[in-house]
Amino acid sequence: MADPANKAELLAQMQSGYGAFETLLAPLNAEQLSTPGVNGAWAVKDILVHLAAWQTRVSIRLEAIARHEEPQLDPVNTDEKMDAFNHETFAANRTRLPDEILADFRATVKRLYSNVEKADESDLFEPGRFAWLEGGMLWQSVAGNTFEHYEEHAPMIESWLASQWT
Repeated sequence: MADPANKAELLAQMQSGYGAFETLLAPLNAEQLSTPGVNGAWAVKDILVHLAAWQTRVSIRLEAIARHEEPQLDPVNTDEKMDAFNHETFAANRTRLPDEILADFRATVKRLYSNVEKADESDLFEPGRFAWLEGGMLWQSVAGNTFEHYEEHAPMIESWLASQWT
């Protein structure tokens, strides 16, 4: 998929990627959502928590930008910090029910989509606009935590489903 050149293309890719991911999730029952082993100890519901956590971070950034403020997030800019964040998120949500997690995931998708819709195109696509992105563009963070992130995890889910539920 080509990189989006503007906000309309970014939103279209977000919507398309989410639609494909929802198609994968739609037939899953509570047992399938809760069974560990999809990605290490993670179940599908844990992947959804993971995705929601990262999408929430992007929404927090976009909401701060809209208020003309610096996002107040601890940086997760090393592999060690990313692993720690992912582990803490997994541990804190391990006992949550699949329906609750699925609803939360869907809410974070809507929140992020709405925040991208409201964002200035220059905030999303101007290189180097925000020092905390270390030279990157904000749309890359959006893509990396939406459709690109779904594309990373969907094959794990598909492979696991093929091995467990056929």
